Amino acid sequence: MVIGWLKQEAEQAQAAGSAWARVEAAQRQHRLPCLLIPQPAHAVLAGELAACLNCFGELPSEIQRAIQMHDTGWAAGDAQQIQRLRSPEGASHSVPVSFVAIPAAEAEQAWTASIHAVEAFSSAGAVVISRHFTLLAQHDQRRHQRFLQVEKSRQQKLGGPPADLDRWTAALGFSDLVSLYLLSGLSREVELPLAHPASPQAKTAPRVTMRVDGANLRFTPQITLAGCVLSIQGLRHPIPSHGPRAETLTWKVQ
Repeated sequence: MVIGWLKQEAEQAQAAGSAWARVEAAQRQHRLPCLLIPQPAHAVLAGELAACLNCFGELPSEIQRAIQMHDTGWAAGDAQQIQRLRSPEGASHSVPVSFVAIPAAEAEQAWTASIHAVEAFSSAGAVVISRHFTLLAQHDQRRHQRFLQVEKSRQQKLGGPPADLDRWTAALGFSDLVSLYLLSGLSREVELPLAHPASPQAKTAPRVTMRVDGANLRFTPQITLAGCVLSIQGLRHPIPSHGPRAETLTWKVQ
């Protein structure tokens, strides 16, 4: 589950550091009210952004679809959590559990299910999703050793053009991080690498500055097609006594 907010409270200082450090800090906050955004919905938002980008070359339709589905494996767990939070016992005070606090074994199950879902229609897409999750897992190799071994074997078996896989994986990682940044309610200007943020290439890759100003999203230099609009719906938690139970978040890419 991604925990979202309509806006950060004015008195609450946002974390400094990299875009990911700010996302992680926001996701570890325990405060209400908030928005419940299932991981598969966040992935669709990342896919919408990826389709707008022109900095990673043209993305084949199967890769765009793979990016949109890269977190499909989280669906069951997120549905169970929403059911718990919507129960009479959890509706008023329970704090949701963000994906950053999910145990390693549970995360691996979701990662593997996501890869299998994409592999059903695209071998190249499955490799890209596998590479994305192994880059994340490498930051905690001790807990993810078995997963890394299995996915290394999968990637060698399925293969694909290395240059294309590199840029497609970069497009996924970049779009994934931007989506999480937006959903975490962060508005401070931030610098992002034009690479997968968890890859070794991120240290030396060209940078782009992203600024979120309300419903407007701007990249400098411009790396998107003109007129792109991103949107996603989150569930309000706790359930409000009046008004809509869901909120649609929208950003216009300048």
